[in-house]
Amino acid sequence: MMAYVTRYIFGTDKLRRNAFEVRGLNGARTGIIHCDDSAILSQWLKFITDNITGLTHLQMKLYNRNFGVGERIEYMGWVNEAVSNSNQPWQSYRPRFLALKGPDLLLFETPPCNIGDWSRCALTFKVYQTMFRVMRESENVDERQHCFLAQSPGKAPRYLSVETRQELLRVEAAWHTAVCSAVTHLKSKTFLVTYNGRSAGLTLDWTQGFSLSYECSGEIIWKFKFSQLRGSSDDGKSRLKLHFQELDSIAIETKELECPQLQNLLFCMHAFLTAKVAAVDPTFLTSTTP
Repeated sequence: MMAYVTRYIFGTDKLRRNAFEVRGLNGARTGIIHCDDSAILSQWLKFITDNITGLTHLQMKLYNRNFGVGERIEYMGWVNEAVSNSNQPWQSYRPRFLALKGPDLLLFETPPCNIGDWSRCALTFKVYQTMFRVMRESENVDERQHCFLAQSPGKAPRYLSVETRQELLRVEAAWHTAVCSAVTHLKSKTFLVTYNGRSAGLTLDWTQGFSLSYECSGEIIWKFKFSQLRGSSDDGKSRLKLHFQELDSIAIETKELECPQLQNLLFCMHAFLTAKVAAVDPTFLTSTTP
């Protein structure tokens, strides 16, 4: 329960030859198993991993009895986080216990062993304001495979890896499920912007789409459905252009505005659009959670 199995030498990106390590929930108990050949190694890895996954799913079900729909746990499991060494040209890795719960991505030092532990997480990210990206093999920073990046405005990017491609797909599927759930429960999000030199609010609304209203009057100046967005461009600082297609023609209308929280806005836009795609095409979500 809450253990994990790894082929990597602890803290590095180097694989053990025909050997693996099983680490307990807090790392205090560990064991390295050497196998005669790669076929036996693969069998043992599958048996142990399947057992851990089954126990983790069971624990998730038990936890979810205590949480409402909007706080549901979609994923729990160990990852390894890259840690830069200031005086060395390489990175080291440390184990983190990752959970996707309600609107939050949580990174624990040790797994939550009771309901109270869930409120004592040092690192929390809102999924609707976090960019999740699976790294291509050519983008990997070292020999660790199955890596992904979690980036949230105002926080250092987190470079994380899991043991297998299957586990990476599980994390990605759970991420999409968590984003869709978070957005549908959030319903709307408003950002302070400047439009035509005046203070305004740009609202992303789950049912209405994009709308802009001036701060003083509250009157809606323009609105577009999410499906009308044909593209966007920004200067990486504060200026954003949104390109919308008119409903009754092929004409493109561009709205230019400035937002002091540009990255927050862009990540939130991405979350709402991802959720809309999932709502139209349910096969987009392939969650394996119980």
